[in-house]
Amino acid sequence: MFFGSVKKLVSISSKCVLLNPLRGFKRLIDIHPYVQRSLQQGDAVVALESTIITHGMPYPQNIETAQAVGQLVSENGALAATIAIINGRIKVGLTTDEMKQLAAKNHNEVIKCSRRDLPYLVSTQGCGGTTVAATMIIAHMAGIDIFATGGVGGVHRDGHITMDVSADLVELGRTPITVVSSGIKSILDIPRTLEYLETQGVCVATYGVPDFNFPDFYTRNSGCKVPYNLNGPKEAANLIKALKELQYRSGILIGVPVPEKFAANKNEIEAAIQEAIYEARNQGISGKQVTPYLLAAIAKLTKGSSLEANMALIKNNAKTAAQISRELSKTKKSYVFSGEKKSSKTPLVIGASILDLSLTMLDDLPKVLDGATYRAKPTESAGGVGRNIAEGISKLYGSANFISVVGNDQLGRSLLKMIPGQLRSLVKIDGESSTSLCTIIFDKSGDCKIYLANMEIHDNITPETIQQSEELLRSAPIVLMDGNLSLETMERTLRLAYKYQRPVFFEPTDMRIAQKPFNLAKTLTKQIKIISPNIYELRTIVEAITGETLPTRENNFQSTNILLEEARNLLKQVQDYFDCIVLTLGQQGVMLSLKGEIAVSGKPLFDASTGSYLPIREISKNVYAMRFYSAPRVEGIKNVSGAGDSFTSGFVTALLRGYDIKNCVALGFLAAERALQSRSAVPSQYFTDKNEESTNLQKILKNLKEVTL
Repeated sequence: MFFGSVKKLVSISSKCVLLNPLRGFKRLIDIHPYVQRSLQQGDAVVALESTIITHGMPYPQNIETAQAVGQLVSENGALAATIAIINGRIKVGLTTDEMKQLAAKNHNEVIKCSRRDLPYLVSTQGCGGTTVAATMIIAHMAGIDIFATGGVGGVHRDGHITMDVSADLVELGRTPITVVSSGIKSILDIPRTLEYLETQGVCVATYGVPDFNFPDFYTRNSGCKVPYNLNGPKEAANLIKALKELQYRSGILIGVPVPEKFAANKNEIEAAIQEAIYEARNQGISGKQVTPYLLAAIAKLTKGSSLEANMALIKNNAKTAAQISRELSKTKKSYVFSGEKKSSKTPLVIGASILDLSLTMLDDLPKVLDGATYRAKPTESAGGVGRNIAEGISKLYGSANFISVVGNDQLGRSLLKMIPGQLRSLVKIDGESSTSLCTIIFDKSGDCKIYLANMEIHDNITPETIQQSEELLRSAPIVLMDGNLSLETMERTLRLAYKYQRPVFFEPTDMRIAQKPFNLAKTLTKQIKIISPNIYELRTIVEAITGETLPTRENNFQSTNILLEEARNLLKQVQDYFDCIVLTLGQQGVMLSLKGEIAVSGKPLFDASTGSYLPIREISKNVYAMRFYSAPRVEGIKNVSGAGDSFTSGFVTALLRGYDIKNCVALGFLAAERALQSRSAVPSQYFTDKNEESTNLQKILKNLKEVTL
């Protein structure tokens, strides 16, 4: 009976594993947000190994080459994803700091990691530089099709006696990854290696070599021919596409010759190889230590010329792989790892559409309004907190649904033309009320001095309007609601959000209406998971939630420390009510209050692949964190009216992409920066392409100062 039960349990367990073999893997892997986003969108991504950092080159050439390779991939239209094991975590897409962390370790602190070593490193929380084999495994499971390296392993020169055959060859026979390299390392038995690859069913081709001569790492011609040659990235992309359509489980090896000016003299390099092999045998070097030893010895014997060739060929291979990957992404974006597809869910924004008339004073602003005429420069643009956020998200994330209202008048027609076409379908045209017009007066330095507006039309976004869009709310990953809605409409929105368990992001809009939803039942307001007030709106919210009137204080703060102290005192009073409070502090930056698991880990709030809001695990009572992020300095400011809304758009976009909290703040700052440098509340275009966004986001992150309070 006992054994039968065990057998049944094992059988059930085995079936569970077979049904979802990637479940355990996904718990062990950290995919960088940029890599994850590119994979979701079917964009070009190139995997890179990390033994170049840990074992392949001496310091500082290792870190310099690794960074240069990543830059070359980016310059050629793809995203580099360096793979490594750090403290037992499988990393796909190393940060600069993680690269430096690996580069600084001694060889006895970091393992040269192949397939056999992965379980050990994960179980012991060790560090490893991934070989070709391990990089292929991880890249494939993450959904990356192309991997660039220097040279692959092979059959060693005495391999027919010792049976020393690299695991790289076996992996090429069972993992459908395309490896772009300068052939097989010169220190190996190349004819036997090519024979072994043929037995494994690996498709081997040269790249740009009409005579089919396969390269051998340091030199351009190994003396061995292969069956096929590829004449550029399009042919290579078509080959990869065919491999996928055939559903083969084997890979492709593409041999790219080292650039001619860096190619070694064949006789000289062979002499150095023979001497290095002789020294290795005398010193008893064996196993996986042989290759790094030989490469270092050859570099010494050739007085560094082999190292120069090594660096040059790796860069050239990365460039080639990026071009192939870019071509592949153009022709077939559907080949994306099925477990990481972008969610088709579209965020829902409900709020105001306003025609903004901005007047920037050309004369000094009078201390007392005296009825005189003053010169000002007018600018007309589409505005409204809800409208700005919806447009920002649609441009950054790619889609948004927007519920709003405009009047059936000339202002309404003008405003409707300024709302992007994909956002207009749910904008109601009201024949009874005037379109909302907001006049904003700025002083000569660009500081906002007063808002004058008619906002009554937004009461016509009724509960019935929301009910008619119930299906959109049900399928939305997040609902954003601004403070201009009526209390009844907020109640209906929150009831539906509660019904379908959808998180609500509340943008208070103004200190005089910031308290509005918190007059409703707590069972409803608990669906408000995130808020983004300024400090005056936060005071109003604190008073509404606590029922206490706060002491009046001056509207100006004499120092940043006084401002932060006031912010911290206010946040403490309501930190238990929200998963995340994004307190905007103007040019000083933002302060975040985080609750539960994210307070400790800073992990993402959303699963990017499903669009699902991740429940906040209460790891213990009273676990909170407050973090202050200084705003980056911005040059060339042209407009300040929409910066806060663009910050929210960037922050929410990053949330939906599955970014961690710090990356969410960084994208928020970057979007706000672009808005400040634009003449409209929302820039016509935040970024020209993904690479521009990625490059600028890295700059923000590099200088982003995070202070835990």
